[in-house]
Amino acid sequence: MMNRRHFIKNLSIIAGSGLAMAPGMQALAKIVEPAPSALSSKAQFARALKNNPALIGFANITENFALKALTIEGKMPGDLSGTLYRIGPAGHERGNLRYSHLFEGDGMLHSFNFSDGKIFHQGKFINTPKFATEKQAGKFLYSGPDTKISGALAVHHADSINPSNTNVISVGDKLWTLWEAGSPMQVNPQTLDSRDWANLGQNSPFEQSLKGMPFSAHPKIDPGGDIFNFGLNGNGQAVFYHLSANGRMKNAAVVDAGYRGMLHDFLITHKHVLLILPSLSPNGTGKGFFERTRFEKEQPMRVLVIDKAELTIKKSYQLPPGFAFHFGNAWEERDGTIHFDASLYPDVSSLHNLSTLMQGEVGKHTNRSQTVLYTLKPNGGFTQQYIDGDSEFPRIYDHLVGQRNRLLYTTGNKNNTLWADSIRRLNTDTGAVDEYYYGEDYLVEEHVITTTKAREGSGYLLGTALHVPSKRTCINLFQADNLSQGPVMRAWLPYHIPLGFHGNFQRA
Repeated sequence: MMNRRHFIKNLSIIAGSGLAMAPGMQALAKIVEPAPSALSSKAQFARALKNNPALIGFANITENFALKALTIEGKMPGDLSGTLYRIGPAGHERGNLRYSHLFEGDGMLHSFNFSDGKIFHQGKFINTPKFATEKQAGKFLYSGPDTKISGALAVHHADSINPSNTNVISVGDKLWTLWEAGSPMQVNPQTLDSRDWANLGQNSPFEQSLKGMPFSAHPKIDPGGDIFNFGLNGNGQAVFYHLSANGRMKNAAVVDAGYRGMLHDFLITHKHVLLILPSLSPNGTGKGFFERTRFEKEQPMRVLVIDKAELTIKKSYQLPPGFAFHFGNAWEERDGTIHFDASLYPDVSSLHNLSTLMQGEVGKHTNRSQTVLYTLKPNGGFTQQYIDGDSEFPRIYDHLVGQRNRLLYTTGNKNNTLWADSIRRLNTDTGAVDEYYYGEDYLVEEHVITTTKAREGSGYLLGTALHVPSKRTCINLFQADNLSQGPVMRAWLPYHIPLGFHGNFQRA
């Protein structure tokens, strides 16, 4: 563990430079200019929705979803018991304003509880201070990363505008709902009631020094249960975290990543943390953070290899320019050779299209992502292998996080330009693909693995999809070793829920 006095000194330096507000967030404290496009975005989306019912997944939600039983087609397996938690933005509008980017919406947490042959759903907004204050006011009070509001309240720290809308994990006896740039929100796993922000240093030697620090949305949980994560600052520095399974901080350290762009995900092996820095900069045109994010075609994608025990940089690699929201897994050989995969984009148009989507624009050209397998060699060299077909939201078996995996589960796009329409399993050793196409009427969300065995190919793949013609959401269960046969069980809600981002299955 690094010297605590030295760590606190570094922490105070970067906190003073705005680490408590991740890239672009500190500027929001000074934004009070009007944005007439916000009103037009709401009107444009409303008109577009009338002509394109597929946009219903991005429509504004105003109320929680009470506990409701699903209608089951097929038979629920006897070994499936637990809860699928999913989260995403749902509160996109207040008053006459609609957010400018999908990532800004207030988060809503959903639970699908599987028990005794039945499935029950409920959904609740994450009751952040921002959400509670704006709900009472009946309007947005804070500018977001891209949405600028006239007369907005000052943003003194990132949690002032934290929508807690991106991911959800189990930590001890609580759920943590996560955003990119602020604190985790603690949530009751049974009632979905929000409690308060997690104080990352509580009950540890770090005490109050980590309170309010950015904690990114893709923690990695190693097979032993320990949690690793990072938080990025706009000044190029990052904080790395190592927590126990119950959320107690074991170690934290500041490193100079030398990166000021957007970063969503990272990886771990059994020995190292991999911070994979895409070819992005905040130097584009526009006033919003996402709007300014620019792909730099001459900027290499960098990989920082960080010692997992010491949380210090040991090595770095340069790869061809690229951008990825998500990575599947990383593992390394005895000689130090590191392997990892990415759902790689050739540019950042996918990020910007999530802004035009909020105005109801669909079908704009987007370069899609595909799985790329990287090998980092001990001598500093690398190889890369592109796999045919689209891929996003990669998942692997939990017991193999940071270990060698051979199976990679992803969503894909065959014909849909709006959202995913298929799922697939890739064998990274042989290249064999097993896939299932939902059809043109479905918008498919991330699917997750659940199993009782520590064996690849065992158990089930589980995920939600929005059926556009009936305006209903269904949850679908596949045999993990045979996706192409289709779902062995499908259960329907009598309504749709908003399209979300990430989730996890917690076994009973």
